[in-house]
Amino acid sequence: MVQLTPLSNLPYPQPTDAANVPQHLQSLAEALDGRTVLRVANTTSLSSIATPVTGMLAWVTTPGRYYYYTGSYWHPATPSPVLKLNPVAGTTASASYVEALTGSTGDTMAAAFTAPPSGTVLVTIGARISSSVATGAGYMSMTVKQGTTITLATADTRAALFGGNMQCSASTQFQVSGLSGGVAYTATPAYRSSATTSTATFAHRFLRVDPVF
Repeated sequence: MVQLTPLSNLPYPQPTDAANVPQHLQSLAEALDGRTVLRVANTTSLSSIATPVTGMLAWVTTPGRYYYYTGSYWHPATPSPVLKLNPVAGTTASASYVEALTGSTGDTMAAAFTAPPSGTVLVTIGARISSSVATGAGYMSMTVKQGTTITLATADTRAALFGGNMQCSASTQFQVSGLSGGVAYTATPAYRSSATTSTATFAHRFLRVDPVF
């Protein structure tokens, strides 16, 4: 009767087993197949692997990184943070959050990311903020969307803010939980002024999304 090694459960024949070298080699090869690092061309080929096993590891040539199988889907073995930057200043006099700033050009700052298996990410946002009046303030918050559905709405409690007509670099950091692992989301900054009678200016804006495990 074929026995299994204690650590990796690899099959090996016993002296009393029928002499069938091809069969024994095939059994060993099939057992090793899911334990070696697989090599595929792209994520499409990765998704087409039949019956992957939890913990299976694969090198994906494009985009050139390792993925592991969580038991439900393939996830990057060493996921990277997503960073968006835009130095071009923009303004708003809206007292409600808006995603577009007047006068700003360049990157829209929409950060696409895939939620890690924990369903939790750490978000950092910030900008150089000022108001047109000393009694005014500018707020920079963020929305998280799955497609067009808002998962997390903007909130002043999750905003980088500064009050006054001097410029100040402000940032804030907060955790977003309850996301579905392996699902694509988009984090988009949004901005508002404390009142419609003042204009808030935002320059050197940044947004960073870090996966939490």
